Amino acid sequence: MEMWTITCCSSRRLVDHIMRSVYRWSGRKNASWILGAVFLLLASQGWGEEAPSSAAKAQPPVAAYPLELLGLLAPPEARGPLTVTPSISVSEEYNDNVFLDNRRRESDFITSFAPAVTLFVNSPSYTLSAGYSFGADLYARQNGLSNPLARQNFLADGMYRLTPELTLTAIESFAFNRSTNLLAPNTFSTGRQESWINTFTPGVAWQMTSRNALSVSATYTALRFEGQGAGINSDTYGLLSSLSHAFTPRLTGLLGYGFTYVDVREQGTSTTHTPALGLSYRLTQTLLGTVSGGPAITEFAGETILSPAGTATLVQTLPFGSAGLQYVRGVSAAGGFGGATDTQTASGTLTISGWQRGLIVALNPVYSVAESISSRQARQVDARSFTLTLSASYQIARYATVFGGYTFFEQRTSGSSATQLDVDQNRVRFGLQFGYPINFD
Repeated sequence: MEMWTITCCSSRRLVDHIMRSVYRWSGRKNASWILGAVFLLLASQGWGEEAPSSAAKAQPPVAAYPLELLGLLAPPEARGPLTVTPSISVSEEYNDNVFLDNRRRESDFITSFAPAVTLFVNSPSYTLSAGYSFGADLYARQNGLSNPLARQNFLADGMYRLTPELTLTAIESFAFNRSTNLLAPNTFSTGRQESWINTFTPGVAWQMTSRNALSVSATYTALRFEGQGAGINSDTYGLLSSLSHAFTPRLTGLLGYGFTYVDVREQGTSTTHTPALGLSYRLTQTLLGTVSGGPAITEFAGETILSPAGTATLVQTLPFGSAGLQYVRGVSAAGGFGGATDTQTASGTLTISGWQRGLIVALNPVYSVAESISSRQARQVDARSFTLTLSASYQIARYATVFGGYTFFEQRTSGSSATQLDVDQNRVRFGLQFGYPINFD
């Protein structure tokens, strides 16, 4: 039976206390290192235990992988239980709108140097993959934009099988950038501004019986904008839970509950409860469709607002990768625009990792619409964006990889939106990466 994994949250006070403590001790930009290390420590306690090879494994969204860490999508053949690969890359990029603003459109060529390190841990009972990279950018025309620490990325995902029926998962992602539209999963831009996002998602899946399964996990996302700019800080706490029952080998019923707490600085908070019913149907051995939905009941400034919410996914497993379509509607913070919004996102993903040895290709189009849930909100939001990302890397020699990518971004805001920012941007980047894998037996 295909288990459907969704999320659940611990109490808001406990999560808030933990996150604030981590940020105070380590510094906000290094919090992801600490959380990733904590998960690695927890996973290491299970060495030697056995688990079925079909254990589920969590993974960040494809859009979160920068070109320097694209290799995390297709781990190399393991020569031992632990592999560390330090690397360095040099790349050239053309950006036709570096300020992310059509009113002051400027193009430039950008030379980047990016050290990186990846980690793969494999055992019968758990897996862990993680990577960190930072980039130094040198602008050919806009010399004032050159920066030795222009961006940072950290990604980690892991699975630990406690028993054959009980599986723990965790995802950690951190991104620091001055292009606000590159903060995955944020698909909106508030212009060029120093900003960062950190998301941590632990989860658990319990196969209670041969037909019944329970999945829960928590999500916390911190979004911050530094210095001068239009971006608005926010914290989002999420909860999704699901009880599934297999009526037939192909058809599974789903009963779920979701909770979202959005805290936007200087704009108040909102809470949203989302009960849901759904079905998951395996159309073929390699094609799975899932649909789930219900009302989103949002409380904001003493007002109760009712709106639709739900998800629909179609996932095709391919001999050389996977392809999928997804539609999601719910209440969330629309990036740096601020305020709780009714957000709709339609996306597609194509990942090719097994077609040819050493080749990885990822295609990810995303269309998003965000509108304020209430006319009483201090800052109204009405924005639409479309992002198309194509990434590829190919290992041309044992220690050398070429990579390239193209990103198209378009954003439009209506007259009712408090932040007026229309953007059309094309980015083309290619480079060469040198890395040396170190295997530990």
